[in-house]
Amino acid sequence: MTNISRSQREIVNNLLKIEHKNYAATLGLIDTPTIHLERKELAEAISVVDRLSRNDQEFAKRVAILTIALSWEYSNKDYKDSLREIFITALTRMGIAPSTVLVDENYKNEGIYSPFSSYINKLSVIANQLKYEVNINDKTYLLTDFQKSVWDSIDTNKIVCISAPTSAGKSFSIYLKIIQKLTQEYKKIVYVVPTISLVNQVTTELSNLVKEFNLNDTEIFTHIQEVQPEKYIYVLTQERAISGFSEEAHFENLDMLVVDEVQNIERVANDGDQRSKILYDFLKEIKHQTNTKRIILSGPRLKNVGNLGFDIFNEVSYEAETKVPPVVNITYSVSKFNGEFYFNQYSDIAEEPNSIVIQHNEQIKGLGGTQYNDNFHSYLDFILGRISNKSNLIFSPTANQARKTAIYLSNNAHAKNREQVESLAEYIAEFVHKDYDLVRLVRQGVAYHTGKLPLHIRSAIEDSFSNGIINNIVCTTTLMQGVNFPASNIIVRNPYLFTKRMKNRENVKLSNYEFSNLRGRAGRLLKEFIGRTIVLDESSFEIEQENETLFEHTEKELSTGYGEYYEKFKENIDNSIENDSFVEDGKEKHLITYIRQTIYRHRENSYSRLQEVGINISKEQIQKNIETLDSLNVPSGVIYKNRYWDPYDLDIIYNELRSNEICKLPANIWDRGALDYLKSATITFSQIMPYYFNKFISNPTKDSEQLDKYIWSICKYATDWGRENLLRDILRERNFANDASDQIDKAVQTISSKVCFGLPMLLKPLSDMSEDENSILSIIENGAYSKITKYLIAKGIPRDTAIYIKQTALADIDQEDPDYRQIQKKISDLRGHISPWIFSQIESAGM
Repeated sequence: MTNISRSQREIVNNLLKIEHKNYAATLGLIDTPTIHLERKELAEAISVVDRLSRNDQEFAKRVAILTIALSWEYSNKDYKDSLREIFITALTRMGIAPSTVLVDENYKNEGIYSPFSSYINKLSVIANQLKYEVNINDKTYLLTDFQKSVWDSIDTNKIVCISAPTSAGKSFSIYLKIIQKLTQEYKKIVYVVPTISLVNQVTTELSNLVKEFNLNDTEIFTHIQEVQPEKYIYVLTQERAISGFSEEAHFENLDMLVVDEVQNIERVANDGDQRSKILYDFLKEIKHQTNTKRIILSGPRLKNVGNLGFDIFNEVSYEAETKVPPVVNITYSVSKFNGEFYFNQYSDIAEEPNSIVIQHNEQIKGLGGTQYNDNFHSYLDFILGRISNKSNLIFSPTANQARKTAIYLSNNAHAKNREQVESLAEYIAEFVHKDYDLVRLVRQGVAYHTGKLPLHIRSAIEDSFSNGIINNIVCTTTLMQGVNFPASNIIVRNPYLFTKRMKNRENVKLSNYEFSNLRGRAGRLLKEFIGRTIVLDESSFEIEQENETLFEHTEKELSTGYGEYYEKFKENIDNSIENDSFVEDGKEKHLITYIRQTIYRHRENSYSRLQEVGINISKEQIQKNIETLDSLNVPSGVIYKNRYWDPYDLDIIYNELRSNEICKLPANIWDRGALDYLKSATITFSQIMPYYFNKFISNPTKDSEQLDKYIWSICKYATDWGRENLLRDILRERNFANDASDQIDKAVQTISSKVCFGLPMLLKPLSDMSEDENSILSIIENGAYSKITKYLIAKGIPRDTAIYIKQTALADIDQEDPDYRQIQKKISDLRGHISPWIFSQIESAGM
């Protein structure tokens, strides 16, 4: 430990050892009564806090916060009042005043501190708080020093790049700055996040603030509107954001752009990572086509994050960075050595891990394997049984395994909130299926959270966990991307993203950086001082780099662009570009597509555009390509609208299919032959464009008859979905016989990935080539055709909830020319008249 003395180190290590023993006893691994700190130990801890809280170095602050957290956790009630005043003074001195709610119940409830015994301390606290207070209209908010630095930097810099641990509160300071700017002159704000879960969360939090400040002229949408509102916040995924740059640029002028979880951009050159490409392309379009007053790029634990702003926008950017989280994060792991089991404690404060020999190891099974069998599940169940009063996230490698693990855990679980879990179970049964596993699971206080969950159910599960109704959720990486899920404990078996090792296939796993971010989810901000991660099999983790230790909080240095990937396949790429070759497949196809699209769009300017992203193609080659691309028959508008299609492939489709009667799209979702038209077009694309078919739909079989059935089922889901049939009705029509829950999961995944995304992406060129305007693919993508449903979805209400409200509460509204103010009024009157789980989704959308 640098920056602290040997005696201070001993005091802190002693606190860590007490936490270690107490937590081992809590988990039932050793027999020892709870250890409380004596007066002498507390006095020593106070001296460390007093000294280190006056030190501006980040490491000293982290040690001080750890000391406060552990001292408060393990002090007797008799000492709490004395500690309260000392710790409030220290926390405000360090610029972490919001965390004082954890040591002062009065401040938490009333916003006013309990009386101070020292007037000097009171003045000190007030003075330190004033430095970090911000005002919007007549409201005052208390920030951390880091949050205040973010707040200030946005005012004085065009580009601000933010790096901070998960729990540092960077998003909240951005939200407040957005609101402040909206009360002043800003009118156009775009907030880009990687996942639908994050769209919902950001929409909810911004909607609450918009309501709080009565910004009635500001509209929040989760889709780009054909007619832009005068004053708006768009909360968009990168896929929805890039659609703002087709033939018409929706974003010619922006007041503020926020991109959260920007670390995803690093995988831009990977063939399989479409989302990273889309985000990168979106930011490049922003650079070249949009006049933006403020740009904010944010992500967790990024090295040299300021370089990112320069790499993308070629402008100097301000770097707002901290490594001081207001929540203490401690990682525990179980290991085996020479026949003994050990319970190990890792902290980024301690130089070496602490180890305790486990006395009760009968339940510890499954170390070293990847199979999730009864032995391992009983081990997991044993651990959870000891912390059942806490909120726990259990990481699972796959969606299927998450469901199976949740089923096992439910056998011994008992929900405490009987009335609320019963209400949730009834809601899921009514709006999905009575045989859906989640119905039974939530009744026991257990759930799972994966990409296969229907959006309206995902929203309800997140809501139930945040409010303490469900305590245990088994989740996949869907919860790793920035979602603020308040968990006391994160439980992880190993870093693998598979349950069975496969020969001749890459066995993927979480990197140390990704695992570090996952561990950062442990700890409920402003609710608990300490978040804990429990690793059930330490042997499965490896140290990835020299000078790195196990379970340290790893940082990532981002590199962007296509340069490295281009150099790797340079010969093949250059040959294809130079010879105007048709490229059917191969790892370099996506980059060839990118190059040809860039040349087509930007002509002579494409030389500098390609150089900018690390692709060095001569001006002569580019000129030759311009001439060849100009000779294509496919209309330019089709190429512009399909930026992830090779123009040569689009030309083939245009020449071969546009006049083909067996390959055309239905004019209307209600056409009698809509299903047959969709099926015929999809089968044709699977034959003449197998690369794109595999990319967007995937081909599970070589048997043509089976493939026909597979495509028919996707197209049947598509027509039902586009006709605004509720998911529950679509599923009931399928009449699942055996293992209904597994089939429901598969059906939901098919709809979310193949129907809402894959099918529209595959058939979009055909739609764009049509002489008549055809909206059927956007109807399928959104699962909505009516103006009211589309409006509600765009406001952030999940699709099924939107349809249900339209069919019931809004049934008497004019469908062709709806009065949106009347819709708002009717919806606000629904409280107490519909399921609380439905109304919660309405409230989250700010309606």
